Amino acid sequence: MSANLNEKIRRSRKLLQDPYAYLDGEGGYDALDVAAPANVHEARRLLENQYAYLDENGGYTEWRGSASETGSARLIDPVALLDGRAKDRDFSKKEIEAIARRLHVELWNRRKEIWPARKDVSPSEILDPSTALISIGYSVDVAESLGQYSGELFEVAGIIDNSNLNVQISRRFSSEIRRFTIAHELGHATLHSSSGLHRDRALDGASGSGPRPSREAEADLFASYFLLPEKPLREAFERAFLTQRFALTEERAFALTSKTLDYVQRRCRTTRDLARMLASAEYYNGVYFDSWARRFGVSIEAMAIRLEELGLIEA
Repeated sequence: MSANLNEKIRRSRKLLQDPYAYLDGEGGYDALDVAAPANVHEARRLLENQYAYLDENGGYTEWRGSASETGSARLIDPVALLDGRAKDRDFSKKEIEAIARRLHVELWNRRKEIWPARKDVSPSEILDPSTALISIGYSVDVAESLGQYSGELFEVAGIIDNSNLNVQISRRFSSEIRRFTIAHELGHATLHSSSGLHRDRALDGASGSGPRPSREAEADLFASYFLLPEKPLREAFERAFLTQRFALTEERAFALTSKTLDYVQRRCRTTRDLARMLASAEYYNGVYFDSWARRFGVSIEAMAIRLEELGLIEA
Protein backbone atom coordinates (compact mmCIF):
# COMPACT_ATOMS: atom_id res chain seq x y z
CA MET A 1 0.00 0.00 0.00
CA SER A 2 1.38 3.40 -0.94
CA ALA A 3 2.44 5.89 1.71
CA ASN A 4 -0.09 8.36 0.28
CA LEU A 5 -2.97 5.90 0.60
CA ASN A 6 -1.82 4.90 4.08
CA GLU A 7 -1.83 8.54 5.17
CA LYS A 8 -5.34 9.08 3.74
CA ILE A 9 -6.61 6.05 5.64
CA ARG A 10 -4.91 7.20 8.83
CA ARG A 11 -6.41 10.69 8.60
CA SER A 12 -9.83 9.36 7.69
CA ARG A 13 -9.80 6.90 10.61
CA LYS A 14 -8.94 9.76 12.95
CA LEU A 15 -11.83 11.81 11.53
CA LEU A 16 -14.26 8.89 11.88
CA GLN A 17 -12.84 8.01 15.31
CA ASP A 18 -12.66 4.37 14.18
CA PRO A 19 -9.20 2.70 14.04
CA TYR A 20 -10.63 -0.19 12.00
CA ALA A 21 -12.42 1.79 9.29
CA TYR A 22 -11.93 0.65 5.69
CA LEU A 23 -10.71 -2.87 6.49
CA ASP A 24 -12.30 -5.64 4.45
CA GLY A 25 -12.46 -9.28 5.56
CA GLU A 26 -9.02 -10.00 4.09
CA GLY A 27 -7.23 -7.10 5.74
CA GLY A 28 -7.26 -5.03 2.53
CA TYR A 29 -8.87 -1.78 1.50
CA ASP A 30 -10.17 -2.43 -2.01
CA ALA A 31 -13.82 -2.16 -0.88
CA LEU A 32 -13.56 1.59 -0.35
CA ASP A 33 -12.16 4.62 -2.08
CA VAL A 34 -10.77 6.58 0.86
CA ALA A 35 -10.28 9.63 -1.31
CA ALA A 36 -13.91 10.59 -0.72
CA PRO A 37 -14.95 14.25 -0.67
CA ALA A 38 -14.34 15.80 2.73
CA ASN A 39 -18.04 16.42 3.24
CA VAL A 40 -18.71 12.69 2.90
CA HIS A 41 -16.55 12.09 5.96
CA GLU A 42 -18.22 14.96 7.79
CA ALA A 43 -21.68 13.60 7.00
CA ARG A 44 -20.65 10.10 8.09
CA ARG A 45 -19.64 11.44 11.47
CA LEU A 46 -22.90 13.37 11.72
CA LEU A 47 -24.90 10.24 10.88
CA GLU A 48 -22.61 8.01 12.98
CA ASN A 49 -22.39 5.66 10.00
CA GLN A 50 -18.95 5.14 8.44
CA TYR A 51 -20.50 3.50 5.35
CA ALA A 52 -23.01 6.24 4.51
CA TYR A 53 -23.18 7.33 0.86
CA LEU A 54 -21.42 4.26 -0.55
CA ASP A 55 -22.85 2.65 -3.65
CA GLU A 56 -22.43 -1.07 -4.34
CA ASN A 57 -19.22 -0.39 -6.27
CA GLY A 58 -17.53 1.57 -3.49
CA GLY A 59 -18.30 4.95 -5.09
CA TYR A 60 -20.27 7.97 -3.95
CA THR A 61 -22.95 8.44 -6.59
CA GLU A 62 -25.57 8.87 -3.86
CA TRP A 63 -23.75 11.79 -2.28
CA ARG A 64 -25.51 15.10 -2.74
CA GLY A 65 -23.41 17.66 -0.94
CA SER A 66 -23.48 21.36 -1.63
CA ALA A 67 -24.61 22.49 -5.04
CA SER A 68 -21.14 23.82 -5.77
CA GLU A 69 -19.63 20.40 -4.98
CA THR A 70 -22.04 18.23 -6.94
CA GLY A 71 -23.64 20.54 -9.46
CA SER A 72 -26.99 18.91 -8.63
CA ALA A 73 -30.13 20.99 -8.98
CA ARG A 74 -32.87 21.28 -6.39
CA LEU A 75 -35.20 18.30 -6.69
CA ILE A 76 -38.13 19.61 -4.66
CA ASP A 77 -39.57 23.13 -4.71
CA PRO A 78 -40.25 24.09 -1.06
CA VAL A 79 -42.72 26.79 -2.16
CA ALA A 80 -44.92 24.14 -3.76
CA LEU A 81 -45.10 22.33 -0.42
CA LEU A 82 -46.99 25.29 1.06
CA ASP A 83 -49.94 24.65 -1.28
CA GLY A 84 -50.40 28.30 -2.21
CA ARG A 85 -49.73 29.71 1.25
CA ALA A 86 -47.09 32.40 1.69
CA LYS A 87 -43.95 31.90 3.75
CA ASP A 88 -43.74 33.68 7.10
CA ARG A 89 -47.48 33.69 7.72
CA ASP A 90 -48.84 32.14 10.90
CA PHE A 91 -49.27 28.40 10.35
CA SER A 92 -51.63 26.21 12.33
CA LYS A 93 -50.53 22.82 13.67
CA LYS A 94 -52.71 21.12 11.07
CA GLU A 95 -51.14 23.14 8.24
CA ILE A 96 -47.59 22.41 9.43
CA GLU A 97 -48.34 18.69 9.66
CA ALA A 98 -49.80 18.73 6.14
CA ILE A 99 -46.68 20.49 4.77
CA ALA A 100 -44.39 17.92 6.42
CA ARG A 101 -46.52 15.16 4.94
CA ARG A 102 -46.26 16.68 1.43
CA LEU A 103 -42.49 16.69 1.81
CA HIS A 104 -42.56 13.00 2.79
CA VAL A 105 -44.59 12.21 -0.32
CA GLU A 106 -42.25 14.18 -2.59
CA LEU A 107 -39.16 12.51 -1.12
CA TRP A 108 -40.72 9.09 -1.64
CA ASN A 109 -41.83 9.86 -5.20
CA ARG A 110 -38.32 11.10 -6.06
CA ARG A 111 -36.41 8.39 -4.23
CA LYS A 112 -34.81 7.07 -7.43
CA GLU A 113 -33.36 10.52 -8.11
CA ILE A 114 -32.25 11.02 -4.52
CA TRP A 115 -30.72 7.54 -4.19
CA PRO A 116 -29.83 6.69 -7.80
CA ALA A 117 -27.57 3.75 -6.93
CA ARG A 118 -30.10 2.05 -4.68
CA LYS A 119 -32.48 -0.66 -5.85
CA ASP A 120 -34.58 -0.57 -2.70
CA VAL A 121 -35.24 2.37 -0.40
CA SER A 122 -36.99 1.91 2.92
CA PRO A 123 -39.86 4.31 3.72
CA SER A 124 -38.05 5.13 6.96
CA GLU A 125 -35.13 6.60 4.99
CA ILE A 126 -37.22 9.54 3.81
CA LEU A 127 -37.32 10.69 7.44
CA ASP A 128 -33.68 11.82 7.19
CA PRO A 129 -33.80 15.64 7.55
CA SER A 130 -30.36 16.10 5.94
CA THR A 131 -31.58 14.37 2.78
CA ALA A 132 -34.68 16.55 2.79
CA LEU A 133 -32.65 19.76 3.13
CA ILE A 134 -30.36 18.76 0.27
CA SER A 135 -33.39 17.85 -1.86
CA ILE A 136 -34.83 21.37 -1.50
CA GLY A 137 -31.51 22.92 -2.50
CA TYR A 138 -29.63 23.44 0.76
CA SER A 139 -26.14 22.24 1.63
CA VAL A 140 -25.54 20.72 5.07
CA ASP A 141 -22.18 21.12 6.77
CA VAL A 142 -20.86 19.81 10.08
CA ALA A 143 -18.55 21.80 12.36
CA GLU A 144 -16.63 20.89 15.50
CA SER A 145 -18.24 23.88 17.17
CA LEU A 146 -20.41 26.82 16.16
CA GLY A 147 -19.47 28.88 19.19
CA GLN A 148 -21.75 30.67 21.62
CA TYR A 149 -24.55 33.10 20.89
CA SER A 150 -23.60 36.16 22.90
CA GLY A 151 -27.11 37.60 23.02
CA GLU A 152 -28.44 34.79 25.24
CA LEU A 153 -25.19 32.97 26.09
CA PHE A 154 -26.02 29.52 24.76
CA GLU A 155 -23.93 27.03 22.81
CA VAL A 156 -25.05 27.18 19.17
CA ALA A 157 -26.22 23.80 17.84
CA GLY A 158 -27.37 24.86 14.38
CA ILE A 159 -27.19 27.78 11.97
CA ILE A 160 -29.35 28.33 8.91
CA ASP A 161 -28.41 30.80 6.20
CA ASN A 162 -31.42 31.16 3.91
CA SER A 163 -29.60 33.66 1.70
CA ASN A 164 -26.91 31.12 0.79
CA LEU A 165 -29.06 28.00 1.25
CA ASN A 166 -26.78 26.49 3.87
CA VAL A 167 -27.26 24.75 7.22
CA GLN A 168 -24.45 24.16 9.69
CA ILE A 169 -24.66 21.70 12.57
CA SER A 170 -22.35 21.39 15.59
CA ARG A 171 -21.16 17.90 16.43
CA ARG A 172 -20.75 18.88 20.10
CA PHE A 173 -24.20 17.44 20.84
CA SER A 174 -25.74 13.96 20.87
CA SER A 175 -27.00 12.34 17.67
CA GLU A 176 -30.62 12.83 18.81
CA ILE A 177 -30.09 16.55 19.36
CA ARG A 178 -28.27 16.90 16.04
CA ARG A 179 -31.08 15.09 14.20
CA PHE A 180 -33.84 17.19 15.77
CA THR A 181 -31.86 20.39 15.21
CA ILE A 182 -31.43 19.55 11.50
CA ALA A 183 -35.18 18.89 11.26
CA HIS A 184 -35.81 22.20 13.03
CA GLU A 185 -33.66 24.00 10.43
CA LEU A 186 -35.58 22.13 7.71
CA GLY A 187 -38.72 23.67 9.23
CA HIS A 188 -37.21 27.15 8.97
CA ALA A 189 -36.12 26.49 5.37
CA THR A 190 -39.63 25.37 4.43
CA LEU A 191 -41.78 27.82 6.36
CA HIS A 192 -39.70 30.98 6.74
CA SER A 193 -37.73 33.29 4.49
CA SER A 194 -35.58 35.41 6.81
CA SER A 195 -32.30 36.57 5.30
CA GLY A 196 -28.97 36.42 7.09
CA LEU A 197 -27.81 33.91 9.68
CA HIS A 198 -30.18 32.44 12.25
CA ARG A 199 -28.67 30.57 15.20
CA ASP A 200 -30.44 27.88 17.24
CA ARG A 201 -29.73 26.39 20.64
CA ALA A 202 -29.60 22.61 21.18
CA LEU A 203 -33.00 21.08 20.43
CA ASP A 204 -34.29 17.60 21.21
CA GLY A 205 -38.04 18.05 20.85
CA ALA A 206 -38.73 18.34 24.56
CA SER A 207 -41.01 21.08 25.84
CA GLY A 208 -39.05 24.11 26.96
CA SER A 209 -39.32 25.86 30.29
CA GLY A 210 -40.92 28.93 28.77
CA PRO A 211 -42.87 30.16 25.74
CA ARG A 212 -41.09 30.00 22.39
CA PRO A 213 -41.22 32.72 19.70
CA SER A 214 -43.85 31.77 17.12
CA ARG A 215 -41.38 30.95 14.34
CA GLU A 216 -39.31 28.77 16.65
CA ALA A 217 -42.43 26.95 17.83
CA GLU A 218 -43.43 26.39 14.19
CA ALA A 219 -40.01 24.97 13.33
CA ASP A 220 -40.21 22.72 16.42
CA LEU A 221 -43.61 21.42 15.30
CA PHE A 222 -42.38 20.85 11.77
CA ALA A 223 -39.42 18.86 13.10
CA SER A 224 -41.69 16.68 15.23
CA TYR A 225 -44.15 16.04 12.39
CA PHE A 226 -41.33 15.33 9.93
CA LEU A 227 -39.38 12.94 12.18
CA LEU A 228 -42.43 11.29 13.77
CA PRO A 229 -45.21 11.08 11.17
CA GLU A 230 -48.56 9.90 12.49
CA LYS A 231 -49.43 6.98 10.23
CA PRO A 232 -46.20 4.95 10.42
CA LEU A 233 -45.89 5.70 14.12
CA ARG A 234 -49.42 4.44 14.83
CA GLU A 235 -48.89 1.32 12.73
CA ALA A 236 -45.55 0.47 14.34
CA PHE A 237 -46.94 1.16 17.82
CA GLU A 238 -49.81 -1.26 17.28
CA ARG A 239 -47.48 -3.98 15.98
CA ALA A 240 -45.18 -3.67 18.99
CA PHE A 241 -47.69 -3.23 21.80
CA LEU A 242 -50.61 -5.19 20.26
CA THR A 243 -53.09 -2.38 20.80
CA GLN A 244 -54.12 0.90 19.19
CA ARG A 245 -54.23 2.65 22.55
CA PHE A 246 -52.14 1.53 25.50
CA ALA A 247 -53.89 1.39 28.87
CA LEU A 248 -52.21 -0.21 31.86
CA THR A 249 -53.56 -3.57 32.96
CA GLU A 250 -52.00 -6.33 35.02
CA GLU A 251 -51.19 -8.26 31.83
CA ARG A 252 -49.67 -5.30 30.00
CA ALA A 253 -47.62 -4.22 33.01
CA PHE A 254 -46.09 -7.68 33.17
CA ALA A 255 -45.54 -7.80 29.37
CA LEU A 256 -43.74 -4.46 29.57
CA THR A 257 -41.65 -4.83 32.72
CA SER A 258 -42.11 -8.40 34.05
CA LYS A 259 -43.38 -6.63 37.17
CA THR A 260 -46.79 -6.18 38.76
CA LEU A 261 -49.31 -3.49 37.87
CA ASP A 262 -48.75 -1.87 41.25
CA TYR A 263 -45.00 -1.60 40.56
CA VAL A 264 -45.57 0.12 37.20
CA GLN A 265 -48.21 2.47 38.62
CA ARG A 266 -45.78 3.60 41.33
CA ARG A 267 -43.25 4.46 38.64
CA CYS A 268 -45.78 6.03 36.28
CA ARG A 269 -47.66 8.70 38.19
CA THR A 270 -48.66 10.56 35.05
CA THR A 271 -49.46 9.85 31.42
CA ARG A 272 -46.11 11.37 30.48
CA ASP A 273 -44.32 8.93 32.80
CA LEU A 274 -45.97 6.00 31.04
CA ALA A 275 -45.19 7.57 27.66
CA ARG A 276 -41.51 7.79 28.64
CA MET A 277 -41.51 4.14 29.69
CA LEU A 278 -42.98 3.08 26.35
CA ALA A 279 -40.67 5.39 24.39
CA SER A 280 -37.62 3.79 26.01
CA ALA A 281 -38.92 0.20 26.15
CA GLU A 282 -36.79 -2.44 24.43
CA TYR A 283 -38.95 -5.44 25.31
CA TYR A 284 -42.64 -6.31 25.24
CA ASN A 285 -44.47 -9.61 25.61
CA GLY A 286 -41.38 -11.71 25.01
CA VAL A 287 -40.13 -9.73 22.00
CA TYR A 288 -36.97 -7.59 22.02
CA PHE A 289 -36.63 -4.53 19.76
CA ASP A 290 -34.91 -1.16 19.47
CA SER A 291 -36.59 1.43 21.63
CA TRP A 292 -39.01 3.79 19.92
CA ALA A 293 -36.73 6.73 20.55
CA ARG A 294 -33.73 4.94 19.02
CA ARG A 295 -35.76 3.58 16.10
CA PHE A 296 -36.84 7.06 15.03
CA GLY A 297 -33.59 8.75 16.08
CA VAL A 298 -35.11 11.16 18.60
CA SER A 299 -34.86 11.71 22.34
CA ILE A 300 -37.01 9.74 24.75
CA GLU A 301 -38.78 12.95 25.74
CA ALA A 302 -39.57 13.90 22.13
CA MET A 303 -41.01 10.44 21.47
CA ALA A 304 -42.99 10.49 24.73
CA ILE A 305 -44.53 13.85 23.84
CA ARG A 306 -45.52 12.61 20.38
CA LEU A 307 -47.05 9.36 21.71
CA GLU A 308 -49.08 11.39 24.17
CA GLU A 309 -50.05 13.96 21.54
CA LEU A 310 -51.38 11.22 19.24
CA GLY A 311 -53.48 9.78 22.03
CA LEU A 312 -51.72 6.42 21.91
CA ILE A 313 -51.63 6.20 25.70
CA GLU A 314 -54.67 6.08 27.95
CA ALA A 315 -54.34 8.00 31.18
